[in-house]
Amino acid sequence: MHGKYLSPLFVVALLAACDGGPSITATADAAVDAASPMDTAALPDATDVSVESDALPYDAGAPPPCEGEALVRSIGSATVGYSDGEVAGLVPYRGGFLALWREGALRGVGTLDGSVPGRDQITLLTVDPNGAVQREPTVLRSTAGTRIDLSTPTLTRAGDGALVLYRESVGSPGDADFTTRVIAAPLDSSGAPLGVMPLLTGYSDPLATGIASGVTLGLAARVVAVLDGGTAVVAPGAFRVRPGGELTAPAVDVTAFIPASAQDVVLRPDGDAAAVLYRRGADVYVVRFDQGGLIDNAGPRVTHNLLLPSIDDGAVLADGVIVAWSEELNGQSVVATAVLGLDGTLRARRVIEQFVGDLPPVTLVPSHGGATALWLRDGLLRGATIQPDGVVRAAFDGPRILEGGGRIVAVGNGRRVSAIVQTGPRGRRSVAFTRFCIPVP
Repeated sequence: MHGKYLSPLFVVALLAACDGGPSITATADAAVDAASPMDTAALPDATDVSVESDALPYDAGAPPPCEGEALVRSIGSATVGYSDGEVAGLVPYRGGFLALWREGALRGVGTLDGSVPGRDQITLLTVDPNGAVQREPTVLRSTAGTRIDLSTPTLTRAGDGALVLYRESVGSPGDADFTTRVIAAPLDSSGAPLGVMPLLTGYSDPLATGIASGVTLGLAARVVAVLDGGTAVVAPGAFRVRPGGELTAPAVDVTAFIPASAQDVVLRPDGDAAAVLYRRGADVYVVRFDQGGLIDNAGPRVTHNLLLPSIDDGAVLADGVIVAWSEELNGQSVVATAVLGLDGTLRARRVIEQFVGDLPPVTLVPSHGGATALWLRDGLLRGATIQPDGVVRAAFDGPRILEGGGRIVAVGNGRRVSAIVQTGPRGRRSVAFTRFCIPVP
């Protein structure tokens, strides 16, 4: 999907047709100061830091070996009748990878198959470490001929298997039969689907990540009410899902720590647990969860006055927090990063690259040396490793991906990076798998 990719937690416009959606009303911001059922610890005072602060020099140790040449292989092609799509997930699995792809048809009258406008399809692809397809693509969900819309799905490791989560909604807010719910689609130890399980009724697009216990931690926006004109009132909730697709307990309201006004919400692994990053006004918040999936007693860490235009992606490391984004400045595309201390201090804010061309979404993948930022520039995969001390290593060229565009979904292992990218023009989309080694500094 070309153009900048954003992943806000509480945007519910995707509940309606893509040519028009509901407006959004957050629950009262006063709720941010209220006690949370998840944790009643007082919010700590965050240091207001608008200049760089010192960090201990970072030593990543000797670079691990990384053998094999870079490669790019096509692993999936568009389904007839679907015109666009997006890569959605990639996880290591049984010596290879599971990859998730969501396809969509144009909304409006006159769809290719004559069905009711609005169809989506979630497809599971299985490849080996060299990008060779191991089995036929598996359609996990198709909504052809219905009024059901699907959100961008998520894919996590879960015990010996894996788990797909997504939102499905019928109609648009304001319709008499409007409904929305989160669905779980567990995969067994061979990667085969075990069916679908409705999880949460009245919730919107989920974010998810696996935690050490094998449980999947999820965040989603609960639709509190639909007002006149299709305005949706939402509140955030956290939930945990067992590998088999069952909730461990009812979802818990987390408005006290992650308000409905949060922007560009990112949920990422944090060691054996997880953390949430988001923007609110000029500030950036980091909220950690413990291994049980509950909000950590330390509460949010806040970096004030950072004034980020957006957050494309984030990485939570043992020695710091890294965020990355792209923005347009003076007619040029800029790829940039900020490195935060574990206490919320600002260690560095850097421009990685500036060029004339389309604005690319930026992906961060933990890797040797910190986290590696990835983006596409005219079909060339570019990267740069950002250290927790704020040092940004020189940007490097990865593989060239013919007609590659949009978001990159990647996983790292030492210096090895494996990724999937959508390729091709609208109406002839496909998915490519690529792998390469991060250069030794």
